[in-house]
Amino acid sequence: MLSLAVSETGFAQVADTLDLGEVVVTASKTPTTERETTKSVTVIDSEEIERYSSSSLSELLNEQNGVLINGAVSSPGKDKSVYLRGAATQYTLVLIDGFPVTDPSGVGGAFDLRLLPLENVERIEIVKGSMSTLYGSDAIAGVINVITKKPKDGRFNLNGKAAYGSYNTNDLSLGANGSAGIVGYSVNLSREFTEGITEADPDGSSGFNKDGFERFALTSQVSVSPVEQLSITPFINYSRYDGDYDDGAFTDGANTYEADLLNTGARLQYKTGDLEIHEAATLTNTERKFTDSFGVFNPKASLFNSDLYATYNKFSKVRFLAGFNIQNLNFELDNINEGSSILSPYVTTYLESGFGLNGELGLRYNNHSEYGGNWTFNIAPVYNINGQVKLLASLSSGFKAPTLNELFGPFGANTDLKPQKSLTFDTGVEFHSADSRLSASVIYFRRDIEDLISYDGSLGYININEQNDSGLEVSAEYQFPTTQVKLFYNYLDGAITQDGEETDNLIRRPDHQVGSSINQRFGENLQAGLSGKFVGQRNDLFFNSQTFTNDEVELGSYVLLDTRVRYNFLNEKLTIFASVNNILNSEYTEVYGFNTRGTYFKGGLKFSY
Repeated sequence: MLSLAVSETGFAQVADTLDLGEVVVTASKTPTTERETTKSVTVIDSEEIERYSSSSLSELLNEQNGVLINGAVSSPGKDKSVYLRGAATQYTLVLIDGFPVTDPSGVGGAFDLRLLPLENVERIEIVKGSMSTLYGSDAIAGVINVITKKPKDGRFNLNGKAAYGSYNTNDLSLGANGSAGIVGYSVNLSREFTEGITEADPDGSSGFNKDGFERFALTSQVSVSPVEQLSITPFINYSRYDGDYDDGAFTDGANTYEADLLNTGARLQYKTGDLEIHEAATLTNTERKFTDSFGVFNPKASLFNSDLYATYNKFSKVRFLAGFNIQNLNFELDNINEGSSILSPYVTTYLESGFGLNGELGLRYNNHSEYGGNWTFNIAPVYNINGQVKLLASLSSGFKAPTLNELFGPFGANTDLKPQKSLTFDTGVEFHSADSRLSASVIYFRRDIEDLISYDGSLGYININEQNDSGLEVSAEYQFPTTQVKLFYNYLDGAITQDGEETDNLIRRPDHQVGSSINQRFGENLQAGLSGKFVGQRNDLFFNSQTFTNDEVELGSYVLLDTRVRYNFLNEKLTIFASVNNILNSEYTEVYGFNTRGTYFKGGLKFSY
């Protein structure tokens, strides 16, 4: 089988004429080409991130196949819910540079995407399908790996951005990076603040207060290579967020939300011959503070993650990966100070037959300090019919450990909770033309989750019910000499089983989504893009204060159309960019009782030296 030579591994072989696509790391924890991966992977590279200089991380993710970020185009400071393949937010694991940043104090432990500015990001890899065998808890639907900017060649490189947009939005950043001898460094600072819109005033006629936010963020790392085979990279990622929010649907409020994220640690890589050893120790501290008419709610949490793994590439058609993961989690709130730990050995084998059939076999054991142990596995065969067509399938189990809030929190805590467990089946076909201009894929998935953790008003948190989801993802991309065209279609179906009865419960998630984009280059310096998205009808739940029940409401379908342009000067050292979102001024709702944005603008300039 033809494959692209990949740096730092001896597993791939050189192809003379066939480009096998970008090298990705998240899908296997080792450099692997997109066409060699056994999972469905979406790569957002630095060029695409540059095209979205006016956007937030949530807005960019919301443009991707199989992803819906609820709240991405609502009030700028509204909370963001990640629906990867239609799964609830808690089932997608967010990584920074390959390592988890979950918030153990939150409901479901989901990470707050508002804490990460896009300007500090170099690349994003989205892997769909259960990834618990490699990454442990929470990766039932998949993982989103946000890769921060790395040191570049040259002793000193400077870059910056200044932008202004609707709602008095200001977006500023400044970064420096470089390398000399055995040392490389990268530092990026960013600050964004906006007046925002009235969050809970859908028709804009009630005169509610505007709900804005301010965020400051820092990413920094230093890479040291004392010898050729060894690199050590300490890093610090810090973010501070302050925002306003209303009391609820159609209800104004002068509430404030503060959040602090500190993600720090060090990564180590050592290679000798066919053996590579990786170790990363990371500490993630999160603190959130809600201030409203009920008082102050101020949870704090920490996650220590140590991941030691090694790959062995002695044999041309077999690659071994084995690792040991330690996670210590802690939760503080008022007089509560509790924690838990997970110890997980895991192993994965990558096999190549020589006649097109490849595969991945993985197994992981998770020992949790509260509920005991559980296993996860991954079986993923891939058949390359030729250099252009790949058939893939996988059967993977996953799990989500109970969060510290569910185990020890102030409301309905239950230390007898079991982990939520999943089984996911994926199958499909991918096509890449010989000249790499055309790529297309059709993927079907089925995901079953049992022992769902639900909240009961009289019993608190309990394991109950079962969730069954399935869907279809169709995508195509064609690269003309100066034009890139992308299309995708998503179908989603799902239901929860309660007391033996199935109920459609995919709240805020549509059955149908369609997305498209066209990016055009005019000469060497001017680029323009047009993107559109159709989101079908879906249901939402609205708490009725008159009857004290959750009423179901229907949210109408909508179409959003955005355009963006950028022009480079001085050999791409200076760039002017602008975007207009929702150019049709569509009226739509993401969350019942909350506002969304009409047509809005943002523009500015970037420089590099």
